[in-house]
Amino acid sequence: MNKTHKILRLPSTLLLLIFVLLWIPVGCSPAEKNLTLVKAEQAYNKGNYTEVISLVEQVLKKKPDALPALQLKTRAMVALSRIADALDHQSRIEKKYPELAAPLLQEIILTIIKTSLKNENYFVRSAAVKAVGEMGNADLLPLIIPSMRDKEIFVRFFTVESFGQLEGPDFLKLVMASGQDPSSMVRVAAVKVLAQLEKTHSGLEINHLLATFAKDSDPTVRLLALAAMSKNGDEAAFVKIVSEIKKLPQETQVLAVSALGRSKNETAIPLIKAYSTHNDHMIRMYASEAMGVIASDAFHPELLKGLEDTDPAVRGASATSLGKLGNPQAIPLLEKHLQDESPMVRLSAAEGLKRLGQNHPIYYEKALSHPDYGVRHFAVSSLRRTWGKEGLALLRLALKDKAPRVRTAAIRAIGEMGGAESLELVRNSMKDPDLAVRTYAAGNTGRLINKIAGLALKNLKSD
Repeated sequence: MNKTHKILRLPSTLLLLIFVLLWIPVGCSPAEKNLTLVKAEQAYNKGNYTEVISLVEQVLKKKPDALPALQLKTRAMVALSRIADALDHQSRIEKKYPELAAPLLQEIILTIIKTSLKNENYFVRSAAVKAVGEMGNADLLPLIIPSMRDKEIFVRFFTVESFGQLEGPDFLKLVMASGQDPSSMVRVAAVKVLAQLEKTHSGLEINHLLATFAKDSDPTVRLLALAAMSKNGDEAAFVKIVSEIKKLPQETQVLAVSALGRSKNETAIPLIKAYSTHNDHMIRMYASEAMGVIASDAFHPELLKGLEDTDPAVRGASATSLGKLGNPQAIPLLEKHLQDESPMVRLSAAEGLKRLGQNHPIYYEKALSHPDYGVRHFAVSSLRRTWGKEGLALLRLALKDKAPRVRTAAIRAIGEMGGAESLELVRNSMKDPDLAVRTYAAGNTGRLINKIAGLALKNLKSD
């Protein structure tokens, strides 16, 4: 048996690894195309997708492994929202012509995303730009550059976030260009992307780029930029944060607490401690979260006190941050809060305990059947943050949730994993009845294939 025959006998997942998706259009030159295929392409461009399938079938009768015809048929099926048929078709082709499996799956993934990028619903367009980012392939960056001009703020926001996932040679120029966006929310996204980078990137000092945002007219943008600069070692930036805090009105003090935590500067410890006793429960909650960001043992007493706060959001944030501190002395108190009256606090306690090496899956199982979709969504996000592949069985349950956002969260959590089982789950989710969910599934199918192939991918945000 020669080497080629050995490859063709490998399981389908390994085939996808060998024929890794390069995300480069595959096809014939015009001279190689027959007349029927040309007519089919013209019909596709006119939106006559049923006609496309009819014409392509004529080509495939003569040459059933004609890749350009198979790809065009696949695109037409997706355009007709026949995703399940397209995937089943791809599976049948894989059995006869294994080498065609990856290009056809690539066609399904990219057609779903390209279609969603043009959808009139901004939530679907947002899903599309995020799906591209989550795939992690910089070659796809041109697909989402036009979304910088989308009329909806959320689409532009997620486009900038995706720039940070993809990177690539010119991504810093795109991020800096988004600093001119009229929406402060989009400019915040640009700062967050820069804040996730090392101190230098492509020979550029990131603090030099952040300094532009530190002069922004919006206090949120300024404080986040200064916090990132402080994290990178700029002490003067931290001094400016403290100066900014004094000017902030009462209703925006949460920005101050968040910035202090993101600075990761130990000088911020007494300031954050002071906020932990504030009369506003939201500020106390942000203070508890900031303690987990800096993760200093100095916060242990305040977080223990936070566990007994009258507000469940404060108790939940304190439980999570105690887990991040890594002090096993917190275990008995966290176990006590597994019986908290709030389902969010119970989950936060379970997450804190997981970080301390204690597994309590039963609380996730209960949360995933809770009538409030927000609780179910929080459970999936927590699984994603702390459980890794151990949480796959629980995430399977979430894929069946009636709320599209919960199913989306589960898909994105599974996209962080690797392996054949995860790949099959997200591939099947491309059949989901909700277009936004299908779009996320397409992106995370591509992500898992890239992960299997060894492409270096950034971790996804746990939003």
